[in-house]
Formats: sequence, C-alpha cells, structure tokens
Amino acid sequence: MTAAEETPRRFARLVEEASGNVVSPSHLPALLDAGLLRARARGLPDLAAYVDALEQGALVDEWRHLLPLVTVKESFFFRTPEHFRAVREVVVPALTARRSDSRTLRIWSAGCARGEEPATLAIVLAEMGELLGWDWRILATDVDEEALAAARCGRYRERAVAPVPEPLRRRYFRPRDDGFELDAAILSRIDYRALNLAREPWLLPEPPYDLIFIRNVLIYFRPESQRRLARGMARVLAADGFLFLGACETLWQLTDQLAPVDLGDCFCYRHPQRQPDRRRRTPAAAPPAQASTPPPPHPRPGAEPAPAGPPPSWPSRAEEALAAAVRALAAGEVAAAREAVRAALATAPTDAAAHTLEGLVNEAAGDGPAALAAYRAALFLDPHLFQVRLFLAECLRRHGAEERAQAEYRIVLRTIDSGRGRALPFADALSLPDTAAVRGRAAAALRSTPLSPR
Repeated sequence: MTAAEETPRRFARLVEEASGNVVSPSHLPALLDAGLLRARARGLPDLAAYVDALEQGALVDEWRHLLPLVTVKESFFFRTPEHFRAVREVVVPALTARRSDSRTLRIWSAGCARGEEPATLAIVLAEMGELLGWDWRILATDVDEEALAAARCGRYRERAVAPVPEPLRRRYFRPRDDGFELDAAILSRIDYRALNLAREPWLLPEPPYDLIFIRNVLIYFRPESQRRLARGMARVLAADGFLFLGACETLWQLTDQLAPVDLGDCFCYRHPQRQPDRRRRTPAAAPPAQASTPPPPHPRPGAEPAPAGPPPSWPSRAEEALAAAVRALAAGEVAAAREAVRAALATAPTDAAAHTLEGLVNEAAGDGPAALAAYRAALFLDPHLFQVRLFLAECLRRHGAEERAQAEYRIVLRTIDSGRGRALPFADALSLPDTAAVRGRAAAALRSTPLSPR
C-alpha cells in the first residue's frame, strides 16, 4: 500500500479513536476535504503532514477546529413527536408523583448538536402546569463546541422551527432576521456543556438523571463502543428514570441493566425493577445491537487516546462481506448469510445496504421484530431506499401494525414519484422487486385496507 493510500486510512482511524465515530466510505471524501482545509489553515503542505502532526499531538487545540467540519448537526424541533407526547403524558406524571417532596427534575440531552432537542424538551415541560414552581433543568451536551455555541444563542432557521405548533411558536419564539430566537426563559433552563461520549469518565453535574434523551447517537458507533455507552447510561439513569433512543436504535444485546418498555406508539428504556404495568415487547423501532453503530466525532486535546478499535469501514472489506451475504442468501443459506452480514456490519456499521441484508436474513429466519429494526436502521441511514420501505411496510402489516404499515406504503409511493428513490445495489442478485413492482404492491396494499378514520 502506498503512502497516498495509507494517509486517508490513518486519518479516518484517528477520528474514530478520538470520537468513536466510524467514517463510512460515503463520508470519506468530505473528511479528506476537511483535513486539507485544516492543513492549509495550519500552514502544512499536505494531508499527510497534517495527519502526522495529529498523530504526534503537535497541533494544540486542533480537534475543536476539525470536528465541527465533520459532524452532523442538522436537526429540527419536535423530531419524533411521539417521544415528546410520551414525556408529557407518561414520563412527567410518573416522575412528579415520586418527587413531590423535592420538586426537582434533572434531564440530560446527549448529543444535542445545535440544541433543537433540549429546547423542545424545555418547551414541553414549560407547558405542563404541574411543574409550576418546580426546579427542573436540562443538561445538553455535545462534542462539537461550535454547535454548542450556536445552541447557547438560541437562534434557529425557519426549517428547524417549522414543526413547532403555531401557538407554541408564538409563545416561545421571536422572529429574527431569517429565522427565530428562542425565548430567554426557556433558554435559561438549559445548561450546554462540551462532552465527548467516547471518553470516560463523564464529568456530569448532578447525576443521576430522571430522563435521558440519547437519540440517533448509537447508530454511529461500533458494537463495542455501544456496549460501553449503554453501561454508562445505565449508571447515570435514576433508578426510576426513563431513557429514550432514536427510533432505529436498541439496547438489545448491549446491556441487561436496562429493558424496553412499550409506551404505546414508542418505546423507552428503564431499569427492570422499576417498570410500569405495560405490555413488554421487543421494540420494533430499534435495530439489533450488532446493527447499531458509532457516534459523531468529538475528541479533546490532551485527552488520553481511546483504545484503537477495528479499522474504519473501507469499501473492499465491507463489499466482500456484503457480496458473500448476498450469495448465501440467494442460495438459501441463512446461517452463512447471517455471519457474512455480521462481518459487514462490524466493518461498515453505517452501511444501509448491510442493514437491509440483515433485515432480509432476519425475515428468512422468522425473526420479524429484528427484521423491522434492521429495516428502520437502513432507512434512517438512507430514507430513499424505496424497496426497503416496502419491506418495512409489509413486515409491519404481517405483525398487525396496520396503521403504521399504511403510512409506510404512502411514503413508498411518494419516494418513487419524487424521483429521489434509490434501488438496492444487490436487487437483481436477489430478484427483489423493481420500481414498477414496488409501486404496484404499495398501491394494492393501500387499496386492500380502508384507511381508518382520523
């Protein structure tokens, strides 16, 4: 391997070691562009010199400049609204009943980016009359200090604020320039702090936390980092607390210290001995542990480097494993396909095609809940895979979730009609339905069951 080929690998490995974040093949060009930009800013001749300097610890405070260039920061208010309904209707009533003496609530929003999630939580809590006079605060953390600085300003573009119901928008936002400014009283309830989840111990104020939101973070970590993170979250969650993950994430096979609780249209996690009398089932919205993956990068200068994990997800290794999985599945060799999928996910945990194959393997093995989780993970990573959306809808229908299946069928048709739909790369090898067949199946499914009245 030449030095030119090795430098990108070294750079991606440094980012993963420092932050836990796996650099997928699709994100590698953006990472290299960011590295070249920072190399010029530091007066270095090329990327190789920049990577050498990073490895030697010669660039003081450099990670705080690099990470904002390579982390995902875009979000919006009331993302996954069923979570916030559950906070209002289930979580807060349960917690206030137990804390009537202290009248105190402590909440942690981990991986908060520019603050849309903690600000949404603050608005939900401010609207609840039963919390009048209570001491409630939200800790909001992220590895990206530039994103945190923006969050502290409380200014958001129209796109981020668009999901906020109009009455709440009038009450808690003020128009400013090309966007909106969050009400100062709401902003004052949130403490923004820099924290790298890949580095322990976490120096957190006032644990344990009654409610933790750590959504769409695990999906970016490798399984061993997910397990470490899950154990850490269990340690700082109150004995009767609630933890919410992203819709495509799960703690299955990551920890037995927290168990899923069905809240109706979503799931949370709690310490097992504190679970309410609700029907427990495997979360259909979360992928099996090996399907989940690592979080956005955020290292700190001077911190001890994290133990080196597996090398980043390079196309050759991932593609070899995916090709083996496709061959095995086409031959009906489900066990061999499962092993190949696991190998692919260990190398490329943010590969939507690998998660899709995991879903197909799980369906072939008769594990519907695991298949649902894998399809959701694939669609989180690439929402335009119309074939996967069809598989998700059909799997939901088979498991009796008719209303959710109908919603997914409609998204299938919208995706195809928009022209943005993408086919799976192995569709022909597995004789998967093409665009016309997918459209026909989705349309027929919508005709076969009348929509329930709203």
